[in-house]
Amino acid sequence: MTVWMLTMTLTAQAGDSLPERLAERATQPDVVLVPPIGEPSPAAGSFLVPADADDPAKAGTFDTARSSCTDVLTFKTVKASEKREELWMVESGIGARLGLPQFGIQIGGGTKSMAGIRYDIADKLVLDGGIAELEMCCLKSPDKCTDRYITEYWRGTGALYKMTGSDAAMKSTLKGLDKLGKVDFGATKGWSSSSEWTEPQYFAYRVERFQLPSCEAYMNDLPEVEGKELFTGVSKRTPSEQEARRDARSDARQQVVRYIGEEFSIEGDEVVSTAEALVSGIKDGLTCLDAPQATPEGPQYLARVRMYVDKAKLEAVVADMEKK
Repeated sequence: MTVWMLTMTLTAQAGDSLPERLAERATQPDVVLVPPIGEPSPAAGSFLVPADADDPAKAGTFDTARSSCTDVLTFKTVKASEKREELWMVESGIGARLGLPQFGIQIGGGTKSMAGIRYDIADKLVLDGGIAELEMCCLKSPDKCTDRYITEYWRGTGALYKMTGSDAAMKSTLKGLDKLGKVDFGATKGWSSSSEWTEPQYFAYRVERFQLPSCEAYMNDLPEVEGKELFTGVSKRTPSEQEARRDARSDARQQVVRYIGEEFSIEGDEVVSTAEALVSGIKDGLTCLDAPQATPEGPQYLARVRMYVDKAKLEAVVADMEKK
C-alpha cells in the first residue's frame, strides 16, 4: 500500500483554534512517500489503483498495479538540487501508514495527521517517451490501465518528523511559520524524528492524470496511409466483449466485399472468401471497445475495428479472380 497526496492547501472550518490555524498553513505535495530504496519500487510508470473508498482507514490512499502497457515507457535521470522543509496535514488513513499520530481536527470530514518533512533531492527519474505507444496499448486493453500513473521519481536524502499535537508544539510551530515562513522540526518543541535516510535513495514519486483514449474518437480520426486502403467495422451492442469483437470484424469483412464489388464489379461467393482471406492475413489491425452501456439486462458492448489492406494485394487477388 502506498500513499498519494494531492497538491492543495488545506483550509480549516470557521474558528480560531490552534489546529485550525495550523491547517490553514499546511500544504500537501503531489508525491507518494515510499520506504527509501536503492531502486524505484513500485516501478516507474506503474498505474495507480484507488484503495477501498468505503474503508476509512484507507482514505486518500492508492495501491499500485504493474501493467504490461507501461513497459513501453522510457525514463531518464536528470540532476536536481532542491532542499525543502514542509508542513503537511494529511488524512488519518495516510497518517497511519506514515506512522503519524492522529490530529484532533475535522477538516472536510475525517480526522487528520500532522507531518513535517525535510528532504534534499539529488536527481529525478523523469518520463522521457513512449506516451503514444502507451495510449495505443490502453486503447486495445483498457482494463490494463487506470487514470493515474507514476511519471517521476525523486532520489535524495531526508527525514520525516511527527508532532505531539500539544498546545506548546502548535504555538511553537506557528511562531516559526509566522517569523521565518518555515519550521525547524529538529529544534521546535513538540516534534520528534519518525524516520531518516542519510544516503541518497529513491523516496517519493509524482503522479499525473492519464487520459484513457476513446475508441470512438480514435476511430473517427484515422489517417490515410499511402499504398493502403482503410477498412473499418462497427459491431452491434452485444452482451459480451468477445461477441462484439467478432461482429466488428465481420462488419469490416463486409466492407471489403462491398469495396471489391463497387471498385472492380466482381460479386459472388468467391469475393466473400477472398475478403475473409484478406482480413485474416492482416497482422496490424486494431480492435477497441466503447465504454460499456448499462442496461437492465447487464452491460452491452460495442466494438470497433480498423485495418489497412495493401492496395497492391487487393489488385492482385482481383486479377486472380478475373482470370477464372
